[in-house]
Amino acid sequence: MPEQESDLTRLRLLVDQAVERGEERLSPEPRLSEELGVSRGRLRTLLKKLESEGMIWRHVGKGTFVGPRKLTETATVGTSYSVDAILEARLALEPQLARQAAMHCTADDIATMQACLEEMERAPSMLHWKRLDERLHRSIAQATHNPLLLTLYDTLRSHMKHTLDRRIDQVFGSAPSPKADTEAEHVAMVKTISSHDPAGAETIMRDHLRSVRDRLFGLR
Repeated sequence: MPEQESDLTRLRLLVDQAVERGEERLSPEPRLSEELGVSRGRLRTLLKKLESEGMIWRHVGKGTFVGPRKLTETATVGTSYSVDAILEARLALEPQLARQAAMHCTADDIATMQACLEEMERAPSMLHWKRLDERLHRSIAQATHNPLLLTLYDTLRSHMKHTLDRRIDQVFGSAPSPKADTEAEHVAMVKTISSHDPAGAETIMRDHLRSVRDRLFGLR
């Protein structure tokens, strides 16, 4: 494994461990640099990569936070949304993101999605698989090449994290991953996007989200 990828893998593991402990902020850069055994300059490069994936976000003077950046820091304070509201929002937004991704994706976007699918097949734990699932869906939002749509997705994801994640843990428990149920759906979705088929990508994403909803909550 190339050194850069090895460093990224170890940093992602640190982020996953922070999530597992319920922490929202990573250690300060000097401590992270020491834990990873990399220079501060390399660490910032690695953090920038994870930030581009929506795995973390950084606020100058406040630190590095887990998850995507919120639309505004005040938008979510004291606000709680029902599971139904979040599911409906996903069904409204993400099929359109898949449509736009099919229209605007590049070869690099498709390579990112394919690499994510391959890593999901080898995911050693539910936590790892879940983070990869998040990365795949966000890579589709990124493939729209529309910063506003990506910001809307990140805002929605920040709310999903505190509701749907708990339900996923309840349903799948300690199983390695729910990939047996979703692998074919993910593969079909990426294939349709890479074929630049907007209508097909929109339909597959909608069907996928409905399938996930039914597995997590039953027919609604």
